[in-house]
Amino acid sequence: MSTKGSSTKYKKWTFNLRHYDYAGIFFISLSFASMISTGIFAIPLISDFVLNEKFDWFEDWNNLLFSITSALGCIWGIMAHSQFEFVTKLIRNTWNSCRKLDPLIGEYDYKTLNPETNQMEDGYVYHSLVDFWDRENEVPHWLDKGKYWKFFLELQKINKNVKLEVVKDINLPFKMGKGNVTAILKKTDNGNQMTNKNGSRTEDVSIFQIVIPQWLVMNTEYKRFNIFSQSEINTITSIVSEVNKNTPRIIDEIIFNQKPALKNSGSIFTSLYTYLNKSLPIRIVYGRVKEFLPGAKKRQIQYTNENLSRLPLDYLIESILIKSKTLGIKETSLDKLYSITEFLKKEYDKLGLGEGSSEYHNLHHSLEVAYMSLNMLPSEIHGYSITNKDYEIMLVAALLHDYDPAMGSSSHYDLKYSRVPTVASTMAEIKKRKIHEAYFQLSPDELRKFFRKYESPFVPAKEFATTHPEMLDGKSNKTESKIIEALIWRTDYPYNENAYNNFNQLLKEIDVEEISVEKINLIAEILSLADLSVTYLSSDPLLAWNRVVKLYEELDFPIVEAVSRTDRFLSLFSEGSLFKDIITRKNFPEAFRQKWNNVYQFFHEGNPSNKINNLILNAKTKYDKVNMDAMTINCDFLITNALKNKNEYYIAIVRNKDEIINTQSKLAGHQIDNLEILPGNSENILPFIKDKAVDNFIITLFCDKSKKMINRENILRNLLTAYSSKLSQEGTIQIVIENDVELKRIIPLISEHDYKITESNEMILTKVNNPEILFDSRPVKIITIQNLYKNTNNRNFNSNNFGSFDNNA
Repeated sequence: MSTKGSSTKYKKWTFNLRHYDYAGIFFISLSFASMISTGIFAIPLISDFVLNEKFDWFEDWNNLLFSITSALGCIWGIMAHSQFEFVTKLIRNTWNSCRKLDPLIGEYDYKTLNPETNQMEDGYVYHSLVDFWDRENEVPHWLDKGKYWKFFLELQKINKNVKLEVVKDINLPFKMGKGNVTAILKKTDNGNQMTNKNGSRTEDVSIFQIVIPQWLVMNTEYKRFNIFSQSEINTITSIVSEVNKNTPRIIDEIIFNQKPALKNSGSIFTSLYTYLNKSLPIRIVYGRVKEFLPGAKKRQIQYTNENLSRLPLDYLIESILIKSKTLGIKETSLDKLYSITEFLKKEYDKLGLGEGSSEYHNLHHSLEVAYMSLNMLPSEIHGYSITNKDYEIMLVAALLHDYDPAMGSSSHYDLKYSRVPTVASTMAEIKKRKIHEAYFQLSPDELRKFFRKYESPFVPAKEFATTHPEMLDGKSNKTESKIIEALIWRTDYPYNENAYNNFNQLLKEIDVEEISVEKINLIAEILSLADLSVTYLSSDPLLAWNRVVKLYEELDFPIVEAVSRTDRFLSLFSEGSLFKDIITRKNFPEAFRQKWNNVYQFFHEGNPSNKINNLILNAKTKYDKVNMDAMTINCDFLITNALKNKNEYYIAIVRNKDEIINTQSKLAGHQIDNLEILPGNSENILPFIKDKAVDNFIITLFCDKSKKMINRENILRNLLTAYSSKLSQEGTIQIVIENDVELKRIIPLISEHDYKITESNEMILTKVNNPEILFDSRPVKIITIQNLYKNTNNRNFNSNNFGSFDNNA
């Protein structure tokens, strides 16, 4: 295929609040006009009816028709006005809340390098140079990667050729003029028009650039607001919860508004269709009554299975109650379960972990575990019949297993401040408040009183705002409470000695009361599996990756190991007989099973150890030698050698973004099949390479005193020591230097680690430019070294001096 040069065309659409304001004014005016019209035409009919006069179809049908039409117009106007007014208030209130959290949001300066033009552009845009979740993909501190990625994926479902740009408020503008919330720029480049081999032309390539304000993807992570005093933090958490709850709604509204423009290249008619569609009473009414239609609960469960990780809290709670009812849990218990979830909603909101929270251990996670455990525990397993009481006990334990208010009550200035719940703290809290005991000992009405807060006789009581453990004074502890405590201890991860001892001690106490301990142990293990696997059973691969990153950040694990460690974690799961037994059962939801397979494949294929080793394995079957540049700082050397040595394969690990862009532009002018560019950090990639896989490592050293020079020397030192096992039997290391100064610095390093120089060459380094190759007279030296014990000849030559080491080898 070929391209033909031509001009570039631009079109623009906006979603602005002024148009919604106009629509709201129009529909409220319509409702008033229709109300007056209804009165004018209906009054004569009413008077005839009151006076018992006979209805005359020939004379009164016009009045009846206009009365009905006007009444419907009045209803339409009121309902449509409420829709538009709700959205405008939602957006403006959310913007105000964001400004309260961060007064500078919407005013931050940020520029992104555009690889196509090689120019810095205002705002943040993801250009796909590296994986979005890669550590190398740096984003502004005020931007939430999860919110940006969710928005980006939703847009790509409509049109693949989209770019999402985050700009300052004034660039839209948002607070001035029409109040643009988003703008769509359609760029049609006729220069990218393609022609097939037969000469026929294809359609022009159009790129949609979606421009949004900074506050819409604002980073609301709790650690950003640790600077606030303890007295202010409760207000801050409530604002954070409000912003997190409103942001998905605004994104959904933007998608709804801009979808016609992205699909049909919007016009005045598509805009009119959007506003009419939003205002239609039948659509509004259907949204309100669809849950009461036949089969609604079955459809809700199916929808929950397919979208578990993305559901609003209230919808997920309702789904848990529906699922519980299908499993035989009684109505009185459902009322009490609802009370516990309402209490937990307010408790997690205080911590900023409620609706919309992007942290891993939020309320949504606990609700997901609760819902997943109901699906994972079958009615019969390993010879035990599971009763509705068993489901109820497990469900209460799942809801409370991460309840730890203490993680938000410590000093926000403490360097060890953590947002990770601990089972020990959870157990101490629920035993102090006696939440699990109250559930089994109180009636639904009494449990509501248990959670009710009385502040003053003159102020209405607050529902689900506190606990009253004194209501249980004098009442003996029930067995169910001990079982719940045991189940929660079993969810501790890693399952350490303390959790093990507490779990077994509770089982001993329960065993005396003639309850099947083996059955409880089985339920506890399934709850633990639900807790550990819910992210991978309920999410698409990219969302699962986002949540894994959040988890690693909370646990302070190295994110660079997230993929490989998660891959091993999932492999262990797949090999576990109980987990395999559960997910392969016929009654286990197919949606969860499919997501598990997709996520497992994502992490398995994305595992650096699998990716890099598959690349090397394929290269070894086609080429004589595999060369790897451990830290590419200049691609000219590799491109020159790849063009020269067609029978050898070259792999370049490139960390610097500018060099990635530079390399891609140079490769565009050449057909080089034996060169692969891997974006990333060599320190994260080299450990995963299999032993004896690489024939030759390459590292370039330049004479400078920068930190980069020190890093390159560290890489060389690691190649000589920790990564020497990655070299094949005859493997070598090539060190590219500019002069003898570097050589003098590395000679002691080479001899210290039992390597010797086998070859030294000089060459003129070619500077490759696209589309031509120009030569830059830059002499370099290539020093080839080899381990004394790997080469057979060297081993024989040094057998007298190094015989004992050789035997160990």
